[in-house]
Amino acid sequence: MKKIMIVLIALIAIGISIGAVSAEGFSFSFGSESNTDGGQFSLENNKLNLQGVDFKIPEGFKENETGRVLAKDTNAFGEDCKVSATEFYNNDTNVLIKIFISNDGKFDNISGDNPLKIGKYDGFLTEKDGRTIFDCLVDGKIIEIDAADQDTIKSILG
Repeated sequence: MKKIMIVLIALIAIGISIGAVSAEGFSFSFGSESNTDGGQFSLENNKLNLQGVDFKIPEGFKENETGRVLAKDTNAFGEDCKVSATEFYNNDTNVLIKIFISNDGKFDNISGDNPLKIGKYDGFLTEKDGRTIFDCLVDGKIIEIDAADQDTIKSILG
């Protein structure tokens, strides 16, 4: 559990640092992207599809394209896996959406201390350093949404 938290904190810090450095003169485009490692991304009219999972991005949030990662090798949840992630910001707040895909095919389960159902998703809620993090398992993929509050997560999972 400590390793997971360290990885999560490091990813959040990197995302925030990249967002702060690239905020001035930042431009964005809508469209889709994929790579040879199996990463898939599309964003149109505030509808995000990341690795085949759909999300609704709240009004006013813009993507930090420099924070986008597709199918990058990592070790999370005790397994070698790939992570795809993107960050959205609105003024002084941000949202980080990550999807972990096991190199062995799929994750079988996840666990946590605070079980919670948001929309149709059963998962676990964690509050740390003023942030709210929701993890859930969908089609063998672990979805993680890191936001300022639970309401933002609910609107993303819509």
